[in-house]
Amino acid sequence: MSIEIRRVEGKRDRKQFIRFAWDIYRKDERLNRYWVPPVISDYMKTLDTARYPLYDHADLALFTAWKNGQMAGTIAAIENRRHNEVHQDKVGFWGFFECIDDQKVADALFDAASAWLRTKGLNAMRGPVSPSMNDQCGMLVKGFDSAPVFLMLYNPEYYNRLVVNYGHSTGQELLAWYIDQKKIDIGRLRKIAAHVQKREQLTIRTIRMNDFQNEVEKIRDIYNKAWEKNWGFVPMTDKEFDHMAKSLKPIAKEHFIYFVEDRDGRTIGFSLTLPDMNIPLKHVNGNPLTPWGLFKFWWYGRNISAFRTITMGVLPEYRNKGIDSMLNVHIADYGGRFGLFSSEMSWVLKSNEAMSKLAKVIGGIPYKEYVIYEKSI
Repeated sequence: MSIEIRRVEGKRDRKQFIRFAWDIYRKDERLNRYWVPPVISDYMKTLDTARYPLYDHADLALFTAWKNGQMAGTIAAIENRRHNEVHQDKVGFWGFFECIDDQKVADALFDAASAWLRTKGLNAMRGPVSPSMNDQCGMLVKGFDSAPVFLMLYNPEYYNRLVVNYGHSTGQELLAWYIDQKKIDIGRLRKIAAHVQKREQLTIRTIRMNDFQNEVEKIRDIYNKAWEKNWGFVPMTDKEFDHMAKSLKPIAKEHFIYFVEDRDGRTIGFSLTLPDMNIPLKHVNGNPLTPWGLFKFWWYGRNISAFRTITMGVLPEYRNKGIDSMLNVHIADYGGRFGLFSSEMSWVLKSNEAMSKLAKVIGGIPYKEYVIYEKSI
């Protein structure tokens, strides 16, 4: 029972690399119930080192494992030079991990990734990070009985065993908070928000879609400043941020992106919430742009009833002043008026007590947990 590792080369190999996930999830009734197939065209761009802006300061190697002539697993190895410059370490990353339930296959994949990372002078590996901390990351360890929301990952439970048995330990734990909009004490939240707004002399508004580029620059400035001290955070380059904004613009809703401004009109905070596009994506099998895929995407997307708050950012000098209450009350108010009655706040570092406290105040329940693993190499 030989195991062969192959390096992915070219567009055809990349597509085969992506399509392997279908072999894992479609063949298992329970997994297939919750798994949302990735958009193949998006993953093709993300893994294209000539197109995706991350690779201006990162290198990528893709590997597939073959057992008895059949593909049995995939992994990506990533050297993010910008990360190592910011954090003054020598950490490499792995991601896009999919594998049959076979420790020898998993070991061969991790061996290939770690060997490649060592050639880059790195001494540790961390993952899953697919392909950066500003993209999808974390392996699901709790909450397997519900589907992932937009841009969050799902995986079989046994993946964690494969990772730990290879010698990984927990690097960081991440939480996803479920919020039932019907159970929020909206009256109390409105009073808190009004008090904060008056005390700090602030105003709040929605994004101006007709001035999208300037609005994106405001978000980028606050995002990079607000998250600067967070574990593993690497400021996005202008090119990376613009790419992300362009990709999200078609699904962005005006009343789900808010800005808080001080009395001088300076933007001091923002929140980014998106409809849970995984609801229609579940039904298009990774191909939303075919004629049939477009119809199904439209059909199942007509009545999206959930959303995800991806990020909030407040300038450091305005932290711990209750600005988040202003943002949350507007999100909850709008969602309640338009039939969006559940939301997820994710991801949040388990060690981030301030954000956990905020989530609890609005009735959040930590219903999913993820782990980013680490191992010396």
